[in-house]
Amino acid sequence: MSAIIKTPAFRMWSACLGNLFEHYDAALFGFLSCFLAPLFFPEKEPITALILVYAMIPLGMIARPIGALVFGYIGDRYGRGQALFLTLAGMAFVSGSLAICPSFAKASMIAPIVFCVGRILQNFFAAGETIGGAIYLLESTEEKSHDLLSSLYNATTIGGILLASFGVAILVSFGVIGDGWRYLYLVGCVTALFGCAIRKKRSPVLQEGRLRKSQLADQMKILWTYRKVLVWIAVSSGFSYANYSVSLVLLNGFIPLVAKVSTAQMMGLNTALLVLDFCALPFFGWLASRISREKVMLIASLFAAIGAIPLFLLLDGAGLTVIVAIRTLFVLIGVAFTAPFHAWAQQLVLPAHRYTVISFGYALGSQILGGPTALISLWLFKKTNQISSVSWYWMALAIASSAVMSSAFVIRRRSVLV
Repeated sequence: MSAIIKTPAFRMWSACLGNLFEHYDAALFGFLSCFLAPLFFPEKEPITALILVYAMIPLGMIARPIGALVFGYIGDRYGRGQALFLTLAGMAFVSGSLAICPSFAKASMIAPIVFCVGRILQNFFAAGETIGGAIYLLESTEEKSHDLLSSLYNATTIGGILLASFGVAILVSFGVIGDGWRYLYLVGCVTALFGCAIRKKRSPVLQEGRLRKSQLADQMKILWTYRKVLVWIAVSSGFSYANYSVSLVLLNGFIPLVAKVSTAQMMGLNTALLVLDFCALPFFGWLASRISREKVMLIASLFAAIGAIPLFLLLDGAGLTVIVAIRTLFVLIGVAFTAPFHAWAQQLVLPAHRYTVISFGYALGSQILGGPTALISLWLFKKTNQISSVSWYWMALAIASSAVMSSAFVIRRRSVLV
């Protein structure tokens, strides 16, 4: 068994399974929101009930940075395996709890409060999973394969979203989503427990030598030491998350307002775009290994910065063919930037503090910078009534990311470790 545990295939399976489950769980809540609203807020009118459910989403802004600090500390002091086992075990417990959470009819206002607490804990544990899994995988493999492995790891993110979408679609088609949503969380719980069983047999040491020990009280000092890198990671992860939000969330509601298509058509296109995302990630990971990860990420961010306004203007009154082409471009920009992200971020931080710095930077960027993308973009459109205004926030993140990648590219060429 120990020989199997040390194989790259086993490490990849262990890391990717946790990442797939984390994004399955996160996407599941989004897909189920409209069905959960009347169950937990039946006394509210439909729109108010849905807003109250959506209000649970920003809780990740608080829970994820805290979780990143806690599991970053554990991962840097006691080893990656310890942190990853705890994150997956915690997520399994929360998913199991949500599966048996009572509805408003049985527990009144206690029901939404319990579900809300579950969402907070879910985000807390998830903060250590995505980055921790990538670190676990890449630290135990050769540098030359990091870009491809980073892209394959990111592909499991899309795989988790696709599984959640498929599960909800199946229950809706059979008309059992009213009670059946619990089984989807139960499936996630069982999957996570299976992942825990695998990780329990992990190899505890992931790199040569022992990780340098650090006290929890020194976390802020560590983050301050890496403040420049922290900003780079936050900006880049914010742009990466914004790409996903624009191509797969924002455009579903925005395009029907300005073009000759329906919301149903946009939602139907989402699945095809997710499949494209899943298939394109390995290609851009391979490309990054050939021409450098910074170059691929820089080209993607520059393309977004330059093309944002023209692409959005082309959506005005566009037909389905043009819309498919433009949304495909949006997806490819996001995939090209995201594919080598983990390999790029890990080269910026020494192993002793890698888990803490990258996890915290990613949590801040994805939640604070990337998370509000759809909200800010639609608010700008409402205020200005200009189609181009929808692109302004995304374009600003693209410009900031281009500046980061330009600096990183120069430093990479000089072979200087930040």
